[in-house]
Amino acid sequence: MANVILEIERHSGFSHRLVASGQQDALFNDTVSSLGLNVAEHLGHNPGSVGRSAQLARIEAALRSCLARLRPDLVLVQGDTNTALAAARVATQMHINVGHIEAGLRSHDVASPFPEEINRVEIAKLASLHFAPSAGAAINLEGENVAGLVYVTGNPGIDALMRQLPAQPKKISSTPQILVTCHRRENFGAPLKGICQALRTIADMDIAELVLPVHSNPAVAKPVLAALGGHPQVRLIAPLDYPDMILALRRSILVLSDSGGLQEECAALGVPMLLMRNETERPEVISSGNCRLVGSDPQKIVSEVWRVLTDDTHRSRMAVPFWPYGNGKAASSIVHSITAWSKAKHQTPVLRLVPPH
Repeated sequence: MANVILEIERHSGFSHRLVASGQQDALFNDTVSSLGLNVAEHLGHNPGSVGRSAQLARIEAALRSCLARLRPDLVLVQGDTNTALAAARVATQMHINVGHIEAGLRSHDVASPFPEEINRVEIAKLASLHFAPSAGAAINLEGENVAGLVYVTGNPGIDALMRQLPAQPKKISSTPQILVTCHRRENFGAPLKGICQALRTIADMDIAELVLPVHSNPAVAKPVLAALGGHPQVRLIAPLDYPDMILALRRSILVLSDSGGLQEECAALGVPMLLMRNETERPEVISSGNCRLVGSDPQKIVSEVWRVLTDDTHRSRMAVPFWPYGNGKAASSIVHSITAWSKAKHQTPVLRLVPPH
């Protein structure tokens, strides 16, 4: 979202207000500070351990008051978080147009990822403007007969990646490094136990170092620490900020993850990825050959890792950069599309941005 904000600030016809939900304050504050962004409204929301319904209700109540003061012409939301859904709901109830960035991603399984798949389908029903990251995402939206306008813009996350690359020459460690991230709710419990078992087996092979930023959620941290803590081939570290995550990606020979955004970044960087899920909302990375679905089965994870590390031809095929989510100009395309929409409506929009958390 930062790239869209910066593009709006370069566009003299727009004014905007950045609204922060209050979730993950430390990471959010570090990011906006490093980019020089100004937060106009802070909802002060801290989800704690409440369930999804209670979390949505809290965010919606705070946003309703906020939007009543601001009275924007358009609310931009990004992604598939509870914050994005809450903002889309409230804006629609108040007869404010909604623009959805990263629209149209679909796994076609409401349970995986949960609640993200449910959130993005509901947001699509509410949005007036849909900014799809790929042609496939746009086809999904057209198949659902969504109202409003659909634009294929690319994903501004790729804009952020390309802005970061000039400062980071690619470096592969002399010791092969595998970057591991795991945080999806659907992997909690038995699936995560299987993943940890696989990671322990890979570490015992002594052919690569595993670098694992440990998610703060106890449902992740506890089993990870129990299975891998103290292993000489495993480096458990604190969550990484964006520049350090990109640097870690570029230093890795392989990525093991259940992440959404990393699928796009690995494809663009040409870093082979094994996705520890049973389906993906980004099928383009599978068809490109950069990413393979391995689920949480320990044997499959271990065998696929072994193949990547020992079969040079196979690894080379997976390491070809691929750019299905844009070439780094998504933010410009999004703002251009908003301009065209605004002119068609004979109004000058005032944009209010709710960042994802």
